[in-house]
Amino acid sequence: MAPTPLTKSLQFEKKNQSMPRLPKHLKITKRPIPHPPTPSPYSGSSTPKTIYVSSSSPIMGVVKRVQKYLRAAENRASASLLAGNKKGGGGGGGRKEQIATLAKSQEALKKEEVFVKATGRAMERALKVGKWFERDGREGEFLVKVKTGSVLVVDDVVGQEEEGDGGEEGGKKEERVERLKREIEEGGLSKAAVRKRKRDVARIEGEVPESRTRWVNMVEVAVSLK
Repeated sequence: MAPTPLTKSLQFEKKNQSMPRLPKHLKITKRPIPHPPTPSPYSGSSTPKTIYVSSSSPIMGVVKRVQKYLRAAENRASASLLAGNKKGGGGGGGRKEQIATLAKSQEALKKEEVFVKATGRAMERALKVGKWFERDGREGEFLVKVKTGSVLVVDDVVGQEEEGDGGEEGGKKEERVERLKREIEEGGLSKAAVRKRKRDVARIEGEVPESRTRWVNMVEVAVSLK
């Protein structure tokens, strides 16, 4: 029996609204979702550390990248603590400062989260990355938080003639509109057929946008050291 997908336990807000159907000579092509450049593990704590996962990303490869970010954060915290201890000196007051610096360093380390984000079918892989940090005793070292959301994406509306396959005869907008109007004027069509052709004319003449937007489900898995 196949295991239950981890995404089954997630809940998402429904944002998409129904959109009018496109004429047969038009189709939707999906644009890639743009992502900012991947930050260096050695960039400061103020830089968000985000890993974007696709449906083909190797789970353990992503795990190792998360570990690399967390090790770099731990090294920064250790360097900050060492610098604070040298500054504090060896007196009684210095001891208090050392304790305060240690507490501050540990608190800062907890806030350095690595975010693993994914949309659509890739969400399952992102969740499996989070589960890896919660298994086999690792839950005592790592804190994992899961958050759901949505991302607005853009789809292009293109005609068959734009795909390089020659398209159908009369595929250009002007020719299609002319032919549809002529069919309406000539008569002999049923009322339903006339209404359909009028809708097609309206869409071709401007009611169909060059692109459409829609919301896709997104999951964010935040991993940090305890």
